[in-house]
Amino acid sequence: MAYDYFVKLKHSFESPSPFIRRRGIKPWTGLTVISACAGWGKTACLAQLAEDDPTSACISAGAEDNSCERLTALLSEALPEAGIAPGEGGYEAVSKAADALSKGRQLLFDNASLITDSAAQSLLGLLAKAAAAGQFSAVFAARQIPDFLLPFVMNGTAALVGIPELRFTRAETAELAAAIRPDPADVYVNALHSFSGGWCVAAAALARAEGDPEPALDSTLLPRYVSSNILRGLSDDLKDFLLMSSFISDEAGLSREVFGISDAGARLSALADLGIASREGERYPEVLRRILSVMLPADRRKALVERAADHYIRNKRFAEAVALFETDGDSSAAERILRIYGSELLANCEFELIGYCGRIIGRPEVITDPEVLGALAQYHYYSGEYDKMERACNLADSMFGKENKFGVYRMLYKGLLRYPGSPAVYAANIRKAAEYLTANGLPLPFLYQKEQALYDMLTEKTAPQPQSPVLSVYRFGELRLTAGDTVIQCKSRRSLELIAYLLEHRSRSIGREEILSAFWPEDMPANAVAMLHNMIYNLRRELSGCGLENIISYKNKCYSLDMSMIREADSDILSACRCAEEQDAEGLLAHESAAGTYWGSYLGSSDSLWAREKKEYYDRCYINACVMLAEHYRGTGELDRELVFLKNALKLDPYSEQLVGDILVCCSALGKPDKASKYYEEYSARLDADFGTRPSKWLRSRYLSCFSDE
Repeated sequence: MAYDYFVKLKHSFESPSPFIRRRGIKPWTGLTVISACAGWGKTACLAQLAEDDPTSACISAGAEDNSCERLTALLSEALPEAGIAPGEGGYEAVSKAADALSKGRQLLFDNASLITDSAAQSLLGLLAKAAAAGQFSAVFAARQIPDFLLPFVMNGTAALVGIPELRFTRAETAELAAAIRPDPADVYVNALHSFSGGWCVAAAALARAEGDPEPALDSTLLPRYVSSNILRGLSDDLKDFLLMSSFISDEAGLSREVFGISDAGARLSALADLGIASREGERYPEVLRRILSVMLPADRRKALVERAADHYIRNKRFAEAVALFETDGDSSAAERILRIYGSELLANCEFELIGYCGRIIGRPEVITDPEVLGALAQYHYYSGEYDKMERACNLADSMFGKENKFGVYRMLYKGLLRYPGSPAVYAANIRKAAEYLTANGLPLPFLYQKEQALYDMLTEKTAPQPQSPVLSVYRFGELRLTAGDTVIQCKSRRSLELIAYLLEHRSRSIGREEILSAFWPEDMPANAVAMLHNMIYNLRRELSGCGLENIISYKNKCYSLDMSMIREADSDILSACRCAEEQDAEGLLAHESAAGTYWGSYLGSSDSLWAREKKEYYDRCYINACVMLAEHYRGTGELDRELVFLKNALKLDPYSEQLVGDILVCCSALGKPDKASKYYEEYSARLDADFGTRPSKWLRSRYLSCFSDE
């Protein structure tokens, strides 16, 4: 019985429970190699292929099968119709196996990297060659690409399936979560998918644990799984690089400077060959990063973080430096950012980064540089934390034995904030602060528009002020931002799209998590917060040349736009959409010119999910607006105008029978039956070509009525 049990395991694939069918796994032709480290679901993929085709010849190799004799026995058991005799020579056995497979069966071979015997590899190489030539389909799964399959992968005759294809999609993660726990919330599924990175074994283990994914990690066996199934067998060099690069993304220059190694590319390639690192996008799932990073000794980890932070700071990549400080490193590097670059961050209104640095530093009384305290004071004013603002100013002021700008900043802020309650008292303080700053050539601290206007009034700045700069936003067709004659450009298209996203919510504050979910709804990168910081930093830097750096406000972890600085260049289109949505025909007539021609795809070629959803909404509004205008002109007897708007609507909704029917009747009423015939024939051809169907009886009846005596 025991022998029968093990033989059965050799020729079947045990599916995990629950078994989630993968949408990206489909029957392949020719030769396919599935390569990834443990836990990515290689065996589950083979089980799915075997389920789809029960005639598949299944072989699951073990360490005991590493010989020609055992391989021949496996082929004989998997392909009994091949007639392979016991003890038959390897080449004869492989030839018979290939003949049997060529009669419509596929070969599914798991754990192929366990076959290291050179003679056995030669036999498998012959089977792989026959599959690559198209004689049959063969799928080999392994933790790393076996030597006998490597030539086929390199010359392109074998399809390589790796981590990118094996990752659970967000939908598959949701299906897994629903199979393990009752009715999981979308927020939980998003967190599970983001943290697990689509790594199947991690997603399943975390879903079975209590609580949210990240806190639940410590209650799972995943760290032991990683240690025994991934780290075991790695050379010291590869293991060391894996641990270091797990929490600091490797890149050109960073390896030599931070890791102290010069062959990072070769090591990363070796990890990719072992199926541990992805060759594309995020190299490791966030959960794997978390597990690996704590395996480094604390003192070494801290030293690496400090060196990486120095590298990022020198290259003004503050968001990435701050992302490191949130979990590691001491406060000295965060203080260094504010000391050296505080004025630049203030000029670009990078208050969130300033606030992060302040939280990393922790207690403000340990800060020894007054400029750092001054930057934090302005951040606290910006955030509405006035007690903390006063405390930071007090600490900076105490470092001087005489009047100084930090004490003056405190006086100015207190005066502006308390002025409404006691104008006579605080007006004098505001003017005194202004005189000191002017006499010493010192800049004003950051002020909100309300306090700035009060300051200007009290300091008698009555001369005509230059008109506030305005950002014009064009959202239909390609997204375009202009300030006067200047076109705002950014390296990242997402930076520009962020303006459009915030503009859709107008002056409402949007939380950071909501923005991250909108821009990365499925595969949220591990460094999404840093990427958002960089998007905003680059955008503010581009806008600063036009005096628009304050257009995005950040308060209480929320972002909003200063609508006084925005001109919606497409406001006529938005008004037409509102009228169409509210069925306001009279109001729509005032915006008829906007609907005269298609106003263009929302954000042009944007592939963001939220932008696509908005595009669908605005397209529906356009169709409804055209139909409403057509109905209006039908009622007034202006049939030429009716036909124009019906045709416009049909361009966006080419399969609408109602629109085609109305066009036929309109053409007939205009005395143009030939036009009616043309539209009907074009519509019939479109349905036949795209769906293989014919127009309904209703539409055909309407078409025929165009030619009746009536």
